[in-house]
Amino acid sequence: MRTLLKMIPLALCVLAGAGVAVPIAALAATAESLAFARQLRGDFKSQTGSTGVLEQLSEKRDFEIGAQSPAREIPVRLYRPGGATDQTLPIVLFVHGGGFVAGDLDSYDVMLSSLTNRTDAVVLSVDYRLAPENPFPAGLEDAYAVLVWAAANAATFGADGTRIAISGDSAGGNIAAATAMLARDRNGPKLAAQFLMYPTLSNKMDTASWKELGETHFPSREVNSKVIEAYVPEGVSPYGPLVAPLWGKHTDLPPALLVVGNLDPLRDENRDYADALNKVDVEARTVVYPRSQHGFVQFYQLKDVNPDGEAALAYGAAFLKSKLGSK
Repeated sequence: MRTLLKMIPLALCVLAGAGVAVPIAALAATAESLAFARQLRGDFKSQTGSTGVLEQLSEKRDFEIGAQSPAREIPVRLYRPGGATDQTLPIVLFVHGGGFVAGDLDSYDVMLSSLTNRTDAVVLSVDYRLAPENPFPAGLEDAYAVLVWAAANAATFGADGTRIAISGDSAGGNIAAATAMLARDRNGPKLAAQFLMYPTLSNKMDTASWKELGETHFPSREVNSKVIEAYVPEGVSPYGPLVAPLWGKHTDLPPALLVVGNLDPLRDENRDYADALNKVDVEARTVVYPRSQHGFVQFYQLKDVNPDGEAALAYGAAFLKSKLGSK
């Protein structure tokens, strides 16, 4: 329940001795959500070193881009393929997972070093603001701001701002799908494709896969409920189109490839999303990997315990490369 440290209305305080009323920022998260976020952040940090070995790159660097409303700096990491020459490359914008509350630029370093090499594209990874301190739509607006910046400034980092795709996994896949919707609705940069790895898309937890796996497999029903609690602020529907893209408008979206494990509670909503896009003549496909659970692509190098990760990453990279094409 949102009872402890619940978001409160904008309040007024009187400065001592001044008699001036000033606003106090509303509290952004419950104590329960903060505790959940701290635990998940620790889990993500502990896993970073077990994802494998970084592939050879011609460039990897961190920088920040400025954004407004509110004024902020958004950290970004750029990956350029190993052996890349001076040719102008397409762009893949990547949004990391972590239940909207965890993850950073290091979490997917190994996977993105491979994605940039397999796609022959510059990959930009977004270190978006995390819930519950910064609930919806903060992370989404950060991802969209980086997309707009990348399209406008591509020439400054040897890329083509007219050839951009988006990708993300888990919660990042949700933000990636919602960013594609924002780009359409705001007449923003045109995206060539979206590669979504087991995104959370519905929030209803009512599909057959949730009934089959929701108590025993990650993300469990309990975990997903905590994710929603942390990410969705009071007064916002958890089924709104930018919170749960399955329930949004799907016309005029970029072609989509979704990959998901057969042992993932999110499996069926991933299938439903591709079906929803197909119904409005948007090219989309969901590939279900029979031996895999949630998060398997991130650990693609651990083939003995994760046999499908390599195949899914290769398939997704080939999809992106085919849609980004050449100019």
